[in-house]
Amino acid sequence: MDTLYLRIPAQHTATWPHQSVAYALCAADGALSHSGQSQLSALAPSIAGATVVLLIAAADVTLLGLTIPPMTEAKLKLALPTLVEEQLMGDVAESVIVVSGKETTAHLRSIAIAQRGWLQQLATSLFALGASQIKALPAQLCLPWAEGRVTVCLTTQDGCGSFSMRTAQDLGTGWLVEAHDEVSSQLAAVMMLLPAESVLLIVQADQLGSYQQAIAVDPEWAARVEVQADAWPVTLQATKTVGINLMAGLTQAQTNRIQWQTWRWPLTLAVLVLLLNIIGLNSEYWVMKREARALKLSMEQTFKSSFPKETVILFPLEQMKKNLGLAQRNAGQSSSSDFTLLLSEFGSAWTSLPANQLPKLVSIEYKDHGLLLQVKGELPQQPLQMALSAKGLMLKKTNADIWQVRVAK
Repeated sequence: MDTLYLRIPAQHTATWPHQSVAYALCAADGALSHSGQSQLSALAPSIAGATVVLLIAAADVTLLGLTIPPMTEAKLKLALPTLVEEQLMGDVAESVIVVSGKETTAHLRSIAIAQRGWLQQLATSLFALGASQIKALPAQLCLPWAEGRVTVCLTTQDGCGSFSMRTAQDLGTGWLVEAHDEVSSQLAAVMMLLPAESVLLIVQADQLGSYQQAIAVDPEWAARVEVQADAWPVTLQATKTVGINLMAGLTQAQTNRIQWQTWRWPLTLAVLVLLLNIIGLNSEYWVMKREARALKLSMEQTFKSSFPKETVILFPLEQMKKNLGLAQRNAGQSSSSDFTLLLSEFGSAWTSLPANQLPKLVSIEYKDHGLLLQVKGELPQQPLQMALSAKGLMLKKTNADIWQVRVAK
């Protein structure tokens, strides 16, 4: 998915969402596709098809470095308002408070604070244009930074100057300044704030020459200050090191939304396939149910024709088998599972084996149309099974000393 970066002007000067903003569109591989200045309405196609990353003005984000006692992330999230309450002039409940994911020495963590209402306003406007996922990064942390050097950015937008400064990996500050201040005055302010540090000064491309000339006049400035033009490739590279997402302070529903328009046809197709399967399964069920009803009715009719004086109280087939077995016994015919016939066939198979191979037969019990044998000693299972199979019987072990003999199916 593409990524769209938007430079958000300071809330104090913004006429959101009708204001023109600087943007950069990157492809999925991170390469810069194009950049420029445009209103949000013109960027709607790009917003709908990309992850939107907002660079929140440094003047609207407060970064604090606090020593956090060891605790779980869940407890830290609950404790954050109390930890920063004394250092905020506004209401903590109206602020988004996010802690960095990286911990430095002595449990030092960076905490970012921004106005909740401003972030919600930005998110609402972008969702209305089709955004599906939004991130928000402090602009001062999107400046290039190296150990032992402070990065300062001086820009002007809509007649208002912006001063941003990155002093550490996850620390920085920013405020608004007069846009008409002379270059020398702005440099003097930077040198006063940073009297001894090495400085990387980033300015707008059209002012690069003016700042270079002003710095060259003063040997001390020339020794400590490096000037370069503000450019998207530098900013995009710096965003990769930012460990704070201000949108994480809002709810999941406020930062991510499903694009139902995109999934409309796949979801419609899935619903149709589901309906077809449901209809097919129900149709097959009713067909099988009618067949089962017809088969049962046929068996009942056959049963009533054979036993007209009896009422069907069981499954017709089972009841008919039971009646046929009873009729055979009443006629003097025995079934293959009768006790007498089973015992006779078993005795014939038992005596066909050598007596020295047979264990002691403790007891014989007739149960569930089969013989239960209790033996003492080792039963020659294989020879006995072969002898029983020849007579249509089977041998099965139920526990340690009990064997079952019944008619083979």
